[in-house]
Amino acid sequence: DAWLTPPIRSWNDWLNRQFSAVENSAVFPTRLGPLASSILMERSLRRYLPDGLPGIGGIVRQAGQSWQRIREWQVPLADLESSARSQDEIAFAKAALDYSRQLEAGRWVDNAGMSGLIAELISGNRIPVPKKLVLAGFDRLSPATNGVVAALEKAGVTVVVAASADETSASNDLKLSVRSFDNLESELRTAGAWARAQLETDPRAKIAIVSPVLENNASQVTRLIREGLVPGWQYGGVTFAAAANVSYGRKLAEYPAIAIALLLLRWVHQGVSSRELSLLLRSRCVGGELTDGRSRIELAMRRHSDRTWSVEEFRRVFRDVDESPDSLAFMDSAAELAKLGLDQREQAAPSGWAERIDAALTAAHWPGDAVLDSSEFQLVNRWRELLNEFAAIEMVMPRLGLSDACQRLSALASETLYQPESGRGLVQVLGSLEAAGLEFDRLWISGLDGSQWPPPSRPALFLSNALQRRYGMPDATPGDTLEFSRRVFKRLTSAADACELSWSMNRDDLELTASSLVDAFSTDQTAGSEDPGWYATTLTGFAEFDVLTDDAAPPVAADEHIRGGAYTIQRHFVEPFAAFVHGRLGVRIPEPIAPGLSPSVRGNIIHNALHNLLAGKPTQSEIIAWTAENLEQRIGSAIDAALSEHGLNADKVMRRIIAIERTRLRQLLYDFVEAEAARPEFAVIDVEKSIDYASFGIRLGLRIDRIDKMANGRLLLIDYKTGLPKSLLGQSGEPTDLQLIVYADALNAEIGGLALINVDSRVITYKGAGGEGGPWKATDDDEWDATLAAWQSQVHVALQEISAGDVRINLLQSVSEARPLNILSRKEEQKRAD
Repeated sequence: DAWLTPPIRSWNDWLNRQFSAVENSAVFPTRLGPLASSILMERSLRRYLPDGLPGIGGIVRQAGQSWQRIREWQVPLADLESSARSQDEIAFAKAALDYSRQLEAGRWVDNAGMSGLIAELISGNRIPVPKKLVLAGFDRLSPATNGVVAALEKAGVTVVVAASADETSASNDLKLSVRSFDNLESELRTAGAWARAQLETDPRAKIAIVSPVLENNASQVTRLIREGLVPGWQYGGVTFAAAANVSYGRKLAEYPAIAIALLLLRWVHQGVSSRELSLLLRSRCVGGELTDGRSRIELAMRRHSDRTWSVEEFRRVFRDVDESPDSLAFMDSAAELAKLGLDQREQAAPSGWAERIDAALTAAHWPGDAVLDSSEFQLVNRWRELLNEFAAIEMVMPRLGLSDACQRLSALASETLYQPESGRGLVQVLGSLEAAGLEFDRLWISGLDGSQWPPPSRPALFLSNALQRRYGMPDATPGDTLEFSRRVFKRLTSAADACELSWSMNRDDLELTASSLVDAFSTDQTAGSEDPGWYATTLTGFAEFDVLTDDAAPPVAADEHIRGGAYTIQRHFVEPFAAFVHGRLGVRIPEPIAPGLSPSVRGNIIHNALHNLLAGKPTQSEIIAWTAENLEQRIGSAIDAALSEHGLNADKVMRRIIAIERTRLRQLLYDFVEAEAARPEFAVIDVEKSIDYASFGIRLGLRIDRIDKMANGRLLLIDYKTGLPKSLLGQSGEPTDLQLIVYADALNAEIGGLALINVDSRVITYKGAGGEGGPWKATDDDEWDATLAAWQSQVHVALQEISAGDVRINLLQSVSEARPLNILSRKEEQKRAD
């Protein structure tokens, strides 16, 4: 704190700063960013790769890494071409030569060529140089780096390469302890607890934990370390969460706000799926904090099949669904986005697209109207920097279309690592290579099992093995990989006066062994901190379970509306709490987004088709008398009416699905008419009959699928079932479904029978009670009247219980039946308390 310290920079950052210091930069090559370089490499590769090759982005990325490798190891392109043997190697060699010519013709330099250019500028006294340069953490110096070092030394600069520990110091002078653990969770929780113990001893100590899996799963590693470092960090806010400072960031596209921005852009030029549109409607990164109206639009969207929605199609279908302020604002935002892609054929400069994209997102109220905190503000700024980086590709791609612009911007965000700046944190969590050149007071190195140390070799994919061995490139031989791992390991163990080494004996059901790098050290299973376990387990049994006996649900008010109709009574019959949640609270499980026609939509179509077929209220004799031609016409008209609304906004796929459904419905209705003709005599007297039912202070709106009059003059109440076949009565003869009994109680008429007609494309079945026989056993009228009265009394009891506010829980329900209400009922907690 008392004096200035030398600036500490990464090697690439130092090279770029040296290049920026050139006084007359106009006479030197122009520096290309990573995206511009990848565009040039892609252009070169496409000249020598087959057309339509999938995964070109991954090939370009691997080619860029191979190009970086040959430039760092100063491989002449002639050697690259002569050593190529496989088809991939030959294609890359040709593409590399083409890429080099493009750089030369455009007077450009990419990141791979920066070391050579800086060495040339230093040798020519074109840029200022420091008096002294210290290289720390360089486990492997490439020939290109050595060239810069040689130029610096020739220019009079004192270059010092920080020494690595040798085997003697690593094994004898340092305090090393090796521990094994059952699994990764135990290992990293213990590492966090160890770091906590070190800080309690010396709060100013520099503590670090190294994990070789950090790059692949930074969030899990950090979460486990926090479990031991700051137990209960989930409840301590930002300060507790920041106690472990992770050096490895995430891909920019993985941050929710950036993912939403990229999704909005894809919506403009390509369209999004129903699931992605659902995400946009529910996100607070688009528009304001209110989402009530947008949620209603989202529920309406779920009634459509999963499909690709364009901006214009979305606005046309849903603009009149809801008129809440947040819904109208979202529609306005969609309109602004639509302006961005009015002409998909338009070509514009990358800088022009960057400006228009930024303006469109701003008009869409991205990233939301809430006040941004520090991390969020940095994230938005990093996005705008990304737009500037995208605009910089103009030198290699002067003009492009919107679709290409959005795809390249998305690819850039997917490859850009980002982490917001934050405080130092109590403990540093690092990858093995990120810790290069750093020093600590105490260090824990985890993950030292044989599968990770030495790490798998990664030679350059598009370079021949012979060429890589000749130039001594990284991972050219197994011996090189092992030697480099030993060098990294020695450097890490020398970065602190005392190190804890650890490994897990099991991972993903695989048994592991310790790395050969720790064979020289004895394993101590007892020393140091112990695994603290999961913090949440310490909360169990902390307080007694209280049953609130004076918190009963209120009785039904005089003006209260009960939802769900007769189905609410049926729910109460199974579980009173479910009837309370669905009927009185109005809670609904959202319709799942399904491809094609969902089961509920298909059921509604069948109901509508049956209603349309019998809307004329025919008698059975009239149905039998329908001619083949007349029946074909009636069935066709019934199906057309049932499917009409589903074809209004159907895309190509949905129109094909509707055509298939039409064929299925046609056969189903033919089977239905045939089954109806075989029943005892009847006459249809009503279909889709609506009734306002009031009893015991409960008012329900009912709708009966169908009412027939039988030969004895009594009524037969019918309910269609289009899902799995259902029975009206159980094995004991008692009703399993009260819907029809509620209808019978609501009608002031003589009810002679109740029937469920299970309508399925495979079979038409009838399940009923009472009536005049036919598909089920007939019941004597006197016996039937008494039976129906007894069943109606069950309905009355249910109505009285609902009216009184009954919210009992049926603990005998299966897991699948009870699970949707667990959050509301706390049933599982009650069972555990018992």
